[in-house]
Amino acid sequence: MTEQKRVLIAGGAGFVAGMLREHWGATYRLRLADVVPVENLADHEEFVQMDITDLDEFRAACAGVHTVIHLAADRSPRADFYKTLLDLNIIGAYNAFHAAHLCGCKRVVFASSVNAVFGYREETPIEWDVPVFPTNVYGATKCWGEALARVYSATYGLSCICVRLGSPRWDADEVYDPDKPNMLISPRDTAQLFQKCVEADTDFAIVHGVSAHKKSHLGIVQTREILGYTPRDGTAISD
Repeated sequence: MTEQKRVLIAGGAGFVAGMLREHWGATYRLRLADVVPVENLADHEEFVQMDITDLDEFRAACAGVHTVIHLAADRSPRADFYKTLLDLNIIGAYNAFHAAHLCGCKRVVFASSVNAVFGYREETPIEWDVPVFPTNVYGATKCWGEALARVYSATYGLSCICVRLGSPRWDADEVYDPDKPNMLISPRDTAQLFQKCVEADTDFAIVHGVSAHKKSHLGIVQTREILGYTPRDGTAISD
């Protein structure tokens, strides 16, 4: 029997982490790391308290881990650089890649954002290989994370996948206009996408995290081809 992969989720108490926990079940041994406790742990889960700005704490959390899923960050496009972005999105992202490298982890899955390329929002769908074009400093920090992923993949042989997430707020009960650009992704598509990232055979990739939309802000051809991602929700899906 193949041993279960141990997956560290940095930001394990957060919104997206909750989706992964719910939909993955016991697929992986999960180590949930956050500054606040994670409640209702299952048998396949453990919690470690971790400040992502502390490299030693991040290294300890990475011990014995196959894949690091780095979700921890200030996600507000209006966040202040010196108050939160410098510590959480710049230093925290560096620590994620560097700790994974030092501990011999096989992969980092970095939660980037549509904000890394949102300057192209009138030119949908935005493809993965356009030059980065953030319109706020938060988006620029995600470009930093993508650049770190390239460094650690090319220089240190650490497999890195950057997921440019749209908005994980898809509501199955909501009616959406299929002719309007959409960047939403459903919980089950989010969980599938990140699981495909854990299992993919690639050294480096930038993929887009949206469901299947008739008119999408982000193109997902690359995501489908590299990961085998098959979204189950979106305005292009007919029941």
